[in-house]
Amino acid sequence: MRTYTILCILLIVFQVGFSQSKTLKEANKLFANQAYAEAIQAYETEETLDSTATLKLADAYYYTADAQNASATYEKAWMLNPNQSLNTYFRYADAAKRNKDYDKANELLSTYTGEAISILETTEANDLKLPQYFMPTVLDAASAYDDFGAAYFDRQIVFASNRNAERPLYAWTGKPFLDLYYAKVLGSTITDEGLFPGAINTDTHESNAVFTADGKRMYFTRTSSQLSRIDKSKVGVLQIYSAELVGTQWSNVKPIEINNPLYSITHPALSSDGSTLYFASDMPGGFGNFDIYKAEINPDGSISNPVNLGPQINTDKLEQFPFVSESGNLYFASNRVEGLGGLDVYRSDWESGDFQEAFNLGSSINSNADDFALILKEGYGSGFFSSNRTGKDKLYALEIYPNVDYVVLGNVDDKTTLKPIPSAEVTMFNTKTGTITKTRSAEDGSFKFEVRPNSSYKFKANKELYVPTEKEVKIEYSPLTRTVIKLEMLAYADSDSLIVFNKRNQTTQINLEKIFFDFDKATIRPDAAKILNKLVEVMQKYPNMNIEVASHTDSKGSDSYNLQLSERRAQATVAYLISQGINESRLTAKGYGETDLINDCNSMNCTDAQQDVNRRSEFTILK
Repeated sequence: MRTYTILCILLIVFQVGFSQSKTLKEANKLFANQAYAEAIQAYETEETLDSTATLKLADAYYYTADAQNASATYEKAWMLNPNQSLNTYFRYADAAKRNKDYDKANELLSTYTGEAISILETTEANDLKLPQYFMPTVLDAASAYDDFGAAYFDRQIVFASNRNAERPLYAWTGKPFLDLYYAKVLGSTITDEGLFPGAINTDTHESNAVFTADGKRMYFTRTSSQLSRIDKSKVGVLQIYSAELVGTQWSNVKPIEINNPLYSITHPALSSDGSTLYFASDMPGGFGNFDIYKAEINPDGSISNPVNLGPQINTDKLEQFPFVSESGNLYFASNRVEGLGGLDVYRSDWESGDFQEAFNLGSSINSNADDFALILKEGYGSGFFSSNRTGKDKLYALEIYPNVDYVVLGNVDDKTTLKPIPSAEVTMFNTKTGTITKTRSAEDGSFKFEVRPNSSYKFKANKELYVPTEKEVKIEYSPLTRTVIKLEMLAYADSDSLIVFNKRNQTTQINLEKIFFDFDKATIRPDAAKILNKLVEVMQKYPNMNIEVASHTDSKGSDSYNLQLSERRAQATVAYLISQGINESRLTAKGYGETDLINDCNSMNCTDAQQDVNRRSEFTILK
């Protein structure tokens, strides 16, 4: 089940007196009222579902963050009805991203947008030009609680959690309603935590607090206890409340005047001077489901009319969880097409009196899950954010560094001679994002790649007549931005006693005994099979090796007959190797007849022993 990130993404549903009937009609009713967890149970009791019900079940899995079942059920829905809406394409793609199935997500999103999409390549390119690099550490990882939405308060943080067992159980999750808590952070541990004091917490949800610089006023999100009927569903919208610190007590708790029972206003944030309130809302007239808005805070504490932050910030997707840094830059979360999955964290710089076009903050902070609610202190290079990448909403502490260029400098050398190997194909595989980059070593064997810190890479070198080699390297964040590696390759001729360099024709070959055929036959005899089995062992030992099976004859008989006979014997040899599990793509058969005699024999002046030298098969390594 999706944890409390969903609370802040969808309208909160109070489920009052729903029947527990498992009929399809009841399942559809539960779904219509956004009671997705119960709807799933009802749909799953049905033996068969039509295309409409299957799609609703897939959506229910999606809205409860069960990406694996969502993807599998979307696939079934497509089989029943391939004519799905574009919004369904987007949800299916997001479920695929959450499963790290980026190939499927790219396919779906390319249809959704009408242009080619490659999420991991876009992410890789974006990572190289970002101004910040983040190193997250999960807090309180072993706890069973859901924690998210940290705010700075004095020398502590305030966050939302379901750790209060005295609260009623929320029907959507079966866990207690959210309260605000305070705590200190020591390393990766939450310490000295406790319920936020005063009249803030109630038997409904409270989350996402923010405090003025003097610590005397706070704003926070609370779910309305009054149900509103919106699109035929009864929902409790999200609202922002304010409270004042009077003496040592938080009191005067009241909803701000711009709240509305017909839509949500949530996730408060403040400008550094405390004069502007930022928030997310799905009020009419926006660009999408939720947009980021601002409203001026008047000297008497009242709130002016909201202003949408415009297309530089908002899209037709979700924009939520705003935060404004001391320098005025805006951070928020969105589930846009280019994201890695779920909500990703974005930034918009404040320049020339306005917010600039927002950009994704990259793979050092974002994952295939929901990543959101970032706060930071730019001067200290630290912050917090929330993510459900572990399966629960968790707080993460952040170390923040400038994003500098990192490179890997390498050389490909011959392991035996220590000489550089030019024109070797060098492949870099990013184990975090799955992207692959290739280059060729220069004349001096050198190569270069741009990389990202806190990532692991595999480097592999391939070259004809060499055994492929690879090395895995972890790139740490460090003042030393250059990493030097050496890839040493062993020539096949130096790697196995059966592999030799043939000086006569300047080729590398597998040196086996002769393979004999019966007169005028191309059938592999048992004695020949034993010899070929040695070849099979060599090719299994070196899975990247490709060979040519070349068959030759003596000079007796006509040229055309000998050519045909040698071709048949070469093909028979390849067929035997394939029967022993060697892939056909690694084998080439070639009959040379009498065109490549080892000696100067011809049929008139050579003994049978001299002719026998030419009756041979050679196994030449091509790759």
